Amino acid sequence: MVQCKLCGHEFDENEAELIDCKCGCGGDNVLCPNCGYEVRLPRTNKPRRIKKDEELSFFGKLANVLRMGN
Repeated sequence: MVQCKLCGHEFDENEAELIDCKCGCGGDNVLCPNCGYEVRLPRTNKPRRIKKDEELSFFGKLANVLRMGN
């Protein structure tokens, strides 16, 4: 259960819409179903992301480095 900091509504983070954090920290947020405020998930409640085979392979890592640019 997560509580919205704006409206105080408690909701289940598994049923809410999961979105990426926009600040670049790599964290995950969920949208409050009551007001739409982005609530940050605590580290213990974060669903684990399964990495694709492309991201784990040598060529996937090389492509990610090249995408980053200079």
